[in-house]
Amino acid sequence: MVKINDKFKLELVNGHTVIVNSDDNSVCGTVDFNEIKTFLWGISKENNLTKQEMLDKILNKFDISTVLALGEIDHFIRKIKELGIVS
Repeated sequence: MVKINDKFKLELVNGHTVIVNSDDNSVCGTVDFNEIKTFLWGISKENNLTKQEMLDKILNKFDISTVLALGEIDHFIRKIKELGIVS
């Protein structure tokens, strides 16, 4: 199950997407999020999702193969876990 801690938010700073801790406005990391990963961020802020639920939501919203969608999900999960922002 994946859910992003509520205290983190995405912001665009000088053309780069950064993850900010809203408690103290500190930058936790810069991420290279495309439209799909940004979508995953949004749904993971609102819900505690399984990988299958994420896949279903991506396939319903985007014209992308299952293999590519799973790659996007794996990269997204790896990055947010690396940054320690998962609830």
